[in-house]
Amino acid sequence: NQMAKAISESPATLQARIDEATSQLAHLALHDPLTGLPNRRAFEQALDDAVLQSRRAGDRDALCFIDLDRFKIVNDTAGHAAGDALLGQVGDLIRSHVRASDQLYRIGGDEFVLILHGCGQEEARRIAENLREAVSSLQFDWEDRAFTIGASIGLVRIQGEGQSAADILVAADLACYAAKKGGRNQVHEPGAA
Repeated sequence: NQMAKAISESPATLQARIDEATSQLAHLALHDPLTGLPNRRAFEQALDDAVLQSRRAGDRDALCFIDLDRFKIVNDTAGHAAGDALLGQVGDLIRSHVRASDQLYRIGGDEFVLILHGCGQEEARRIAENLREAVSSLQFDWEDRAFTIGASIGLVRIQGEGQSAADILVAADLACYAAKKGGRNQVHEPGAA
């Protein structure tokens, strides 16, 4: 009787394990294992959705491209474990400074992107500036050493009409580059005074 019972439970147990493993793989495919944030693949899908939604509803969305300043110093002098810990802290910090409707992603290295939904130009600028200030105020301690970093942020509007997701990402990346080139630790918004 026990052998028959064990044999009959085996397929159900196996299926449960397969389902759990499948769920874990699906999660890993769309999330960064270091920060737990959605990854580049998830971001690309969300940005496509935001562009389509903007075309249909005229939503006011914005994209922040965030690149950490002086991150390489932490990695080079304290090691990759320190850099990984810092990225985790920065992810948590940014998450704590955005609205529930906003979407944060780590798209690689020390780059994060943030989709701000239903956000006017002034509010988007305020959120980006608050993030920049929060990151630059962070003191990261590692093995009796203290590090400070900054954030260069490119801020662009998601307008939908005449824009593709790739166009928006390139514009945000270029705006971030302009922020770095302009002295780092600042927000650059093309066309803003």
